[in-house]
Amino acid sequence: MSTPARPLRIAVIGLTHPFRGGIAHYTTVLCRALGAKHTTQLFALKRQYPGLLFPGSTQLDNSNRPIEIDHQPCLDSLNPLSWFGTYRRIRDFQPDLLLISWWHPFLAPAFGSVARLCRRFARIPVCFLCHNALPHERSWIDNVLLRYAYSTAAAFIAHSQEDADNLQLFRPDADVRQNPHPAYDEFGADTAPTQAAAREELGLTGKRVLLFFGFIRAYKGLQYLLEAIEKLPATDAYHLLVVGEFYEPVSDYPALAGLVSKNRLTLVDRYVANEEVPKFFAAADLLVVPYVTATQSGVIQIAYSFDVPVIATRVGGLPEVVDDGATGFLVSPRSSDALVTAIQKYYAADPATFRRGIETARHLYSWDRMVSTIEAVAEAVQNPPP
Repeated sequence: MSTPARPLRIAVIGLTHPFRGGIAHYTTVLCRALGAKHTTQLFALKRQYPGLLFPGSTQLDNSNRPIEIDHQPCLDSLNPLSWFGTYRRIRDFQPDLLLISWWHPFLAPAFGSVARLCRRFARIPVCFLCHNALPHERSWIDNVLLRYAYSTAAAFIAHSQEDADNLQLFRPDADVRQNPHPAYDEFGADTAPTQAAAREELGLTGKRVLLFFGFIRAYKGLQYLLEAIEKLPATDAYHLLVVGEFYEPVSDYPALAGLVSKNRLTLVDRYVANEEVPKFFAAADLLVVPYVTATQSGVIQIAYSFDVPVIATRVGGLPEVVDDGATGFLVSPRSSDALVTAIQKYYAADPATFRRGIETARHLYSWDRMVSTIEAVAEAVQNPPP
């Protein structure tokens, strides 16, 4: 893939610190990677969701080690005056490309309006970089909102082939490209505690530790992993570490209390700060991603940065980033028996096999590769074929 003849000017719309979560982390690291080669400006949300619509405890990141970057906090998801103001800022920046970090139809009026203004009045080409091309639970209003936003784009970048196919259905005339979710190096894998130290801190010495990490929602299939832990022999010291904030009532997972009382499960029921992430991955033998539906998962890339193999279900784009038998195992969704088999298969295997597989995989998931894809999009939309 050729390098542009000159540095590009790239405007990015998205989320960053002080907001929390994977989308904010991703957008920040992406802008750092783009900024290393091109003049890049992040025009960020200053309000994401109204409090009544947010299921978590807070939208803000209280980490002592925030992942942050210089940005312009100018876009309010609910204030049309800010949409026009953001357009004017982007217009004055005179970018070669407007890159929109996209994840939810709720943001379609704001993001779609800014994109429409940029395209129509400033002739700025628009590319959507889609974390979720379609929401996990979609309604007819979502379709309306998606069409409003997506109709402004000249190009799309998806992380999974499933998302790329869905985008092509929405916009068969658009340039749709697929680039895997890059791996993170921002959580301190190089300075993480040893496994023994992390387990001692968490009270897990002598355990076989399985990790479930991230916001807990119904589509993530935690109930099937809880069933699998119940089926695994208690004498083999299998222990599940569940780390994340619940977006549904904990009572929806009745097996939790029983496993905690038997000392087979440790529950960290909250959003964890960036500086806490290393100890949880350092303590784990395996990350388990038992999703019922998915497009992609950034948590898999965090696991790879800590050399932790992954058991994931064959849904969405997960099979594209988990190499069965090399970086972990793939199993059927909604099957606790399949999870049991994969877990036991891992502990019967040579861990060095997975370390080698993960090392190979990390080269495939570089931010340089993502930057190259964005460069190719910028060139294509500025010089469309006849």
